[in-house]
Amino acid sequence: MQATPDFLNAVTRNAAHYTPGEQVNEPGWIKLNTNESPLPPSPRVFQALAELVGNGDLLKKYSHPLGEPLLSALAEFHALDKSALMVTNGSDEALALICRATLEPSRAAVFPAVTYSLYKTLVANAGAQYRETAMIERVGQPYAADLEALEAADAAVVFLPNPNAITGEYFAREKLVSIVAASQKLWVVDEAYNDFAGAGASMLAHVQELSNLVVTRTFSKTYALAGLRVGYLATSNAALMNGLMAHKDSYNEDAIATRLAAAALSDRDWHRRIINTVLSGREFLRAELSAMGFTVYDSAGNYLLCKAPAKMPAAEIVQALRSFKILIRYYSGSQFSDCVRISVGSEGENAKLIGSLKQILGQR
Repeated sequence: MQATPDFLNAVTRNAAHYTPGEQVNEPGWIKLNTNESPLPPSPRVFQALAELVGNGDLLKKYSHPLGEPLLSALAEFHALDKSALMVTNGSDEALALICRATLEPSRAAVFPAVTYSLYKTLVANAGAQYRETAMIERVGQPYAADLEALEAADAAVVFLPNPNAITGEYFAREKLVSIVAASQKLWVVDEAYNDFAGAGASMLAHVQELSNLVVTRTFSKTYALAGLRVGYLATSNAALMNGLMAHKDSYNEDAIATRLAAAALSDRDWHRRIINTVLSGREFLRAELSAMGFTVYDSAGNYLLCKAPAKMPAAEIVQALRSFKILIRYYSGSQFSDCVRISVGSEGENAKLIGSLKQILGQR
């Protein structure tokens, strides 16, 4: 029998795979493991969807190559020129495009050792190397990122989520502006969770003045559109944007998603409602978990990283919650394998989680 030929290139043979949070395909589960919105999208999204029913032209023709009408809506919303914005298929595509356009074997990327694990996958799959800076300890956060170490690293591109993925640590915008302005590196500030950090937390206001800054954002969290896969990036660097365009799929975002995302963007009241729901739920969970013996670390995201109480290891807590049909995130084998990460759910989901944990820990 003929041996199966290997058609993969050298980069792909060593390609890294991202491991997403567990998804379940049966009803009744409470998912607090993937940082999704506790509320549905804005009613305007469903109104827009209803208006699209029967519009055959929308489906039989290609979508707009630059993501209209969302591109124009974003430009108006952020007071940026459309040339400084790119609509992407989730912010993950934005990150992938940056890796393809800027990295090579002689140009490495750097990011904190505890952060969004997709960075490793994207950098490796672009045929490049990455560096990881050690975490440091700050009050309320034992896994804090070292911004000065990121700047000093032997790398061309810095990836930094703000707030940081997994930990929820937020870096003051003024501090970041100071570091980026003095840097020769390209700084990619991933703002997937930034809306939870408060008004004025975004670096978007500094895109025009900092040509070595790219900001990536998503509609998955505070607009409750994770299933649509809509994101965008912003940069004032025209040469960089031209390079990103060269790597972008011709029609990278579909016609329905751009219209529904634009509808969500227009409803500022609903957006604020989602944020406020998360903020109040986050503080409820913080208080309840702390009372049960968890060490709850500071977070500006829609999740909490918590060290498990002494009476039960984190892995056992995760497994025990499955019997209640509740999923939370556990990072087995990591430096924080004594921790769990819990997404903020709806009021009812948060209450069910706390009640279940009390039963589980009460049995010890």
